[in-house]
Amino acid sequence: MTAIAHDPHRKARTIWFVAVNVISLVISIAVFAGVLYFDGLSRVFEPLLLGVYEYKIVVIAIAMSPLFASLLVGMAYAKRAIKRKKAEAAAAAHS
Repeated sequence: MTAIAHDPHRKARTIWFVAVNVISLVISIAVFAGVLYFDGLSRVFEPLLLGVYEYKIVVIAIAMSPLFASLLVGMAYAKRAIKRKKAEAAAAAHS
């Protein structure tokens, strides 16, 4: 048998692993439901978005942030993939 099978703490570690994952799942569902159903966030973010559209320097600062930069790159890749799939579908339709 392997050393893992003889680990005396294996059951406790498994229980903690499952418990922590359940807790994180509950928290993520709560955050998702809060964002989805809590309309108060619209009142908070609407002026911010209007300000972003008005002040281009803010958009540049957001784009320079690593997190938002990765989101912008992801959006560009997604758009490119959608265009490619449309072109492939059109090519397949003509064949």
